[in-house]
Order: sequence, then C-alpha cells, then structure tokens
Amino acid sequence: MKIIMYMILFIFMIVILSSGELGSFPDTNSSKIVENINQGNITLFSQNYSEANNVPNNIFIAKIQKSTLSDKVYSTIYGMQESKILLEGTPKELKYTVTRNSSPISNSLLSVTDTIACCGINEYSSHLNKHTETYNFCKCTSIPISYYLEEPREVGSLYICGLTPMVKCAYEISMDVNTDDQQSFVELDSPGSKLIIQKVDNNIILKSCFKNDSNNVISKNISIGNATERLDFKIMFDGENKTNTICTKNGSYIVTPFYSLDRQKLPYVDFSNGYIKFTSFVVGDGTFLDVNISSINQKADRKFITPIGDSKIIPFGLDGPYPRNTTGQGINYLNSKGDRGTIWFDVRVIESCNKTGLEYLKNLVNNKSWETGIHYSKELESLPLEEAYKVMDEEYSYVYEKIGQNPTNWCSMRNRDNITHATYAYEKLGMFWRNGDSGVHAENLVGNLYDDTWEWWEPASQHGISYPVFTHQLDKNPAIKYSISSPKFKAWVDNYDSNNIPIVSFYEYNQINRNAYDAYFDNLEQDKHCVTFDAHTDGVKTLINVNISAGNTTQVYDSSLDWPLEFKLEQDNSITFWAENNHTYKVYPDGIKQR
Repeated sequence: MKIIMYMILFIFMIVILSSGELGSFPDTNSSKIVENINQGNITLFSQNYSEANNVPNNIFIAKIQKSTLSDKVYSTIYGMQESKILLEGTPKELKYTVTRNSSPISNSLLSVTDTIACCGINEYSSHLNKHTETYNFCKCTSIPISYYLEEPREVGSLYICGLTPMVKCAYEISMDVNTDDQQSFVELDSPGSKLIIQKVDNNIILKSCFKNDSNNVISKNISIGNATERLDFKIMFDGENKTNTICTKNGSYIVTPFYSLDRQKLPYVDFSNGYIKFTSFVVGDGTFLDVNISSINQKADRKFITPIGDSKIIPFGLDGPYPRNTTGQGINYLNSKGDRGTIWFDVRVIESCNKTGLEYLKNLVNNKSWETGIHYSKELESLPLEEAYKVMDEEYSYVYEKIGQNPTNWCSMRNRDNITHATYAYEKLGMFWRNGDSGVHAENLVGNLYDDTWEWWEPASQHGISYPVFTHQLDKNPAIKYSISSPKFKAWVDNYDSNNIPIVSFYEYNQINRNAYDAYFDNLEQDKHCVTFDAHTDGVKTLINVNISAGNTTQVYDSSLDWPLEFKLEQDNSITFWAENNHTYKVYPDGIKQR
C-alpha cells in the first residue's frame, strides 16, 4: 500500500512541475525584460574623517572679500581672529576652529560697544534700505549685524567641495559644536539653504531661514540634539519642489522652501551645488568656536540604472565678448586644454564686428563647442515689463540670425534682471538664467572671476570647487575692473586642469546635471551574461551608474556605435559611465561579449 501511495505522489509531483505550478528553473541562455526598479540608496560622496591621514584636498578655507579699513577697526575693538582646519582627536575629526584673542576693551565696556555698534549699523541699514537681505536676515535670526558683516571677511569660511550636483539628494552630517559663549553660532549653507546652528541651554537648535512672498526673512526651528552629544542630522535637497527637509536622528523634521525667493520660483527643476559651507561667528565674550565634523555623506535614491550629476566639471563664460586683443590669448589657452565656455553675446558687440571678427566668433560656436548665450544690452529691471520682453525677443532673434545658433543661456546689463524675466526667457525662448542663487550668485561677489575676487578663487580653484563663473577680459595685466589679469587666468585654468576638471559651457553643465532628473532608460533586458538597455537624455550625455557586481573582466559596449566604453568601478562594485541620448548599451559583468 505504501509503495502505491509513493508512486501516486511521485506522479503528482511530476505533473505539477511539468505544468509550472511550483515554478521552474529559468533558461539561463534567454534574456528577460525587467523594470528599472528602486534599489535603496546610492552613495555619491562619503568622507569619514576618522579614516583620514591628512585634511582632504577638497576642503579649504577662503575669504569672500579682501580686508578693508572697517575690518581693521573691528579687529581693534573686538580682537583679532584666526581660523584653522585640523585633523585631531580620538577618533579623528575634521576640526574647523575659529579663535579670537582678548579685546583691548574690558568686557563691561565691550558689551556696551557691541550694543552701540549693532544699534548704529541696524539703524543705518534700516534707514538706507529697510529690505536689504543682510538686515532682514540678521533681524530674523537675532544676530548682531556687525558680527555678521565683519567676521567672514576676517576669518573666511570652510568649504567642503566635490559633492555631486543632483535634483534630489540627502546630506548626512555627523558633527558637534563647542564654544565658550552661547551667543556664538555656526552658519551652515547647503544647496538652497541658510541654516543657523546655535547652543540654547542644553540643546543645539537649528534654524532654517527662508524668504516669504513679501521678501521678508522668516525661519523654522528644530532641536538637532543635546549639546553634550554628537549631532547626527540629514538635509534633504529637493530641486523639483524647491525645498529642504531637515531630519534628526529621533525622527523629527521640518520642511522649508529654499532660502532665496528667486530660487524658490525657478520655472524649471533645480539641482544642488557641488559644495557645502560652514562659517563660524565668535560673539559676545567668546574666544573660540569649534566645529568638529566626524563624517559627511551624500546619498540619493537608487535604481538598477541611476543617472547622476557630474562633480568634475565647472561652467565658465565671457560677457560681450570683448575684442580679440583682450580675450584671444585666453580663449586659445582654454581651447588648447580642450576646454570651452559660454559667450553671452551683446548685440552692440556683434554690430561692431567686421566680417573676420564675426567669423571668428561663429567658429568658436560651430567648431570649438562654445555655447551661444545672450547678454541683453539693457538693464531689464529698469524697463517696463512689456518693453523688457520686447528687448528680449528682438535681441534673441538678432543673435540667432548673426551667429546661427539658438541662444540657450542669458543675462542682462549689470545683471539687472530677476525671476520674472527668467520665467519669460525659459517659457518663451527656452533659455536658462545665468544669475540668481542657483547660478553665479550662490556666493556673494565671486560669480565674476576678476582680480578683486582672486583671494577667493585662488584657493577655490586649487581645491577644485565647481562653481558657475563668468568674466570679461582675459589678456591684460593688470586687468581692468571686473576682468581677470592674464597670469591669474592661466593659473585658474591650470588649477582645474591639475584637478582633472574640464571647463565647460553653462549649457553643458546645466543639462548634464539636470539629466539626473530627466534621463530615463527602457527596453531593459537581462540574462546571466549581459544587461541591455536604451538611454534617453535631455539631448546631452548623462553620467549613469549601473548596479551590477562588476570585476576586472567587466565590459561595456555602446551598441549604437559598436564601441567599447571606459567605466569607473565604484567601491560597491557597481559601475559608472557616460551614456548618449537614444543609444543602446550592453554591459557584460563577466566580460564575455556574446555575438
């Protein structure tokens, strides 16, 4: 009887397996169509300073402006300050420390002096312009404006660059703050945000500031931890919805718009800057403020194929352009390095060009990959809106007619333009705005590369920061105002060349980084030997990460060109490489190309 039962059970199992009721082993030689599904997070940037032997090259201190007479007066009253970057502690931390020596004025008189100075500056600022950004910001945050104006000029700020521009990402920061006066504070500027971190009693409070529709600065506050503990928090950048979300380790969070009203209202998706910045302010009777950073990570949502931005390019361009005897040598030097940029054409310059000069400019655009932009000949903000729109339309058409390519980026005389013009330029003319907080004005004053900003640009370029920048003349020494002298410009180019960072046009920079949002992939097929897919971009190449387990024998082919591609093997054994629009790619994890 048992034998009969076993035979019946055996026959039943054969029937079930053959019918596929319990499933079957896949045919490993046949490919199957799969979805580009979510696969957790991808790490785009990671620095754990306990593992570092030296301060990494992507970290530096720089001052936005040169010292002035008012800075010397400030130092005389409040004491000299000094900033340093160190690696110290057990375990090691990145220590950004600002110290202030004793003021020659007694503490009792210093507080009186402080009150008088702040009140005087506040009253003056209020009388001069009730809506100046600095005045409103300091009023919102209860920060003495004298400190806020002077201290960064004296000690500079800490920059951590090399982060990846993304439309959506998260910055995970582990740090603590130590000071001898609770009035002292740290300003943390991550992409789109302006955050104040300050000790209040036994808590560390983070204040996220932003402008409302009336252009007034307001804020939301959140406790990010106990003053005696390490602070672990996350800043989530969202360039689609134009918000930053601050999350603490206990699950609390706040959501605020981007700080700048212009950046909040951009008519297109925004992407993050490639750096974050810390500025320390020693206030009151304080003599030091230490920011001790344990680690910084940047992460984003991951799919099997993930488009990402490029942290290793910098956008550059020229206004005008000025005559060849003031720019030609610099342009040739860029071209010799394989670099390029944007030319913001001014109709007055084009009108003054002879045939040879115009052909030279057209050759840069058509054969040297320089981008066509517009430098509107009027201050758009000074014109009635309809007249401004007319100028924008007419000069756009004129530049297209003379140069032969549609302009894709724009600015106006003396940068007197705003988000209203930016919206019109994008929606009606398809152009992106050079200016504003998402462009050359993310940092005050340094968006123009010229001799007066070299104090910032020299260390910034040496350490490879990616920041949008323009200038005027390149070949004179000394340079005219708002231009860069020839030796400094060559040093600037050489600094980026030594960091393996190409200098590119604004269009290329913008489109590559927006591909982190725009690019998509279909016809994805996979078997045990090969992954095949089609890539679709915004028209410019995109950097993509494919989450396979790669090795030394892995191969990547552009099937549209039947050409092998180089790729970067990441620490998690995934691979990163460049993909072109509407091309088909094959990835062979084991390096066996099947024909």
